[in-house]
Amino acid sequence: MARMMVRVLSTALAGAALTAAAVPAASAASAASAAARPGGGKGLDAKVQERADKLVADGAPGVIVMTRRGGRVAHVTAGVSDKATGAPADARLLFRVGSVTKTFTSTVVLQLAAEHRLSLDDTVDRWLPGLVHANGNDGSRITIRQLLAQTSGLNDYTPDPRVMADPSRTWRPAELIAIATEKPPLYAPGTSWNYSNTNYILAGMIIEKATGHPVGTEFQRRIFTPLGLRHTSYPTTDPGFPGPYVHGYYADYGDVSTQISPSSSRTAGGIVSTVDDVARFHRALFTGRLLPAKQMREMRTVRPVNDDGVVEDYGLGAARIRFSCGYGWGHDGGFPGYRTWTYTSADGRRQAIITYNESKFEYDKTFRADLAKAAETAFCG
Repeated sequence: MARMMVRVLSTALAGAALTAAAVPAASAASAASAAARPGGGKGLDAKVQERADKLVADGAPGVIVMTRRGGRVAHVTAGVSDKATGAPADARLLFRVGSVTKTFTSTVVLQLAAEHRLSLDDTVDRWLPGLVHANGNDGSRITIRQLLAQTSGLNDYTPDPRVMADPSRTWRPAELIAIATEKPPLYAPGTSWNYSNTNYILAGMIIEKATGHPVGTEFQRRIFTPLGLRHTSYPTTDPGFPGPYVHGYYADYGDVSTQISPSSSRTAGGIVSTVDDVARFHRALFTGRLLPAKQMREMRTVRPVNDDGVVEDYGLGAARIRFSCGYGWGHDGGFPGYRTWTYTSADGRRQAIITYNESKFEYDKTFRADLAKAAETAFCG
């Protein structure tokens, strides 16, 4: 899924982009313990390493894969985190998780529902009166549940060229909503499905209205601190990173890591994290540590969807994906320069997190086929 603006960078960004240096061979940058099992069979790490190396051979500058099997956690890397220096990919580095943020946002909304501070059946107008009322869009007919489920009918603001005309611009949430509501709704609320980042910008605004606090404060208090996510943050305007990071690339635009204001993504895609922190959050969430049973049932009430060729069952800010060994729960995410895929079994014993630092492969059939093989191996192999 094209989760955050990976298709709409403008020529303004191209003028500021750095020229990419040559990438060292994948084998020189690989960093995994690929010990063979007794008897000569390849261990999981070796199999995942092959898949990660293939993605680098396909063109990804760097790849990081985290896997869990019960109590065993392993990391496999290939390629580089920085083309200019040749620094190898490193699982400890920060990256932009893109729309994986939506699961964090949905979790906070569902916590507020459990605390009776809002209802999923509340309308957008109940919390944001008059904001969604242009060109046939009607906030009095759209519920919070429909926002989280991507069934509001609202258009996505991200394809609009104005969003990336000045990548460093600070956007206010209401400005992004205004862009989305310039067009009529795609359908009556609740009657169909479309992936729209607009829904999650609204969800973030509702969190702030319901709590009286910035969303970042609620993320920190409810999720980051309780789970010990020491490397996870929610920047809203600063395009930099709070520590060492993976450099992200977008085709001929080059290194776009710190050129784009996260204000254009916010609660739809603004979180910065590491593979281990993302995995810890998902494991806690899907094993019931963050939400009561009623709200977990809401999150896991899914409908089958096909978005940009990705077939999955979409719930409330979380998706269920079928593998040969069972279902994985999670969300994928894209932000210019970054792409991430997350999978966690319902019992938390099996996980795979895959991230790479190039945005140009959304419609590359060879890369996507190899990515699917990597996900199957990492989650089930």
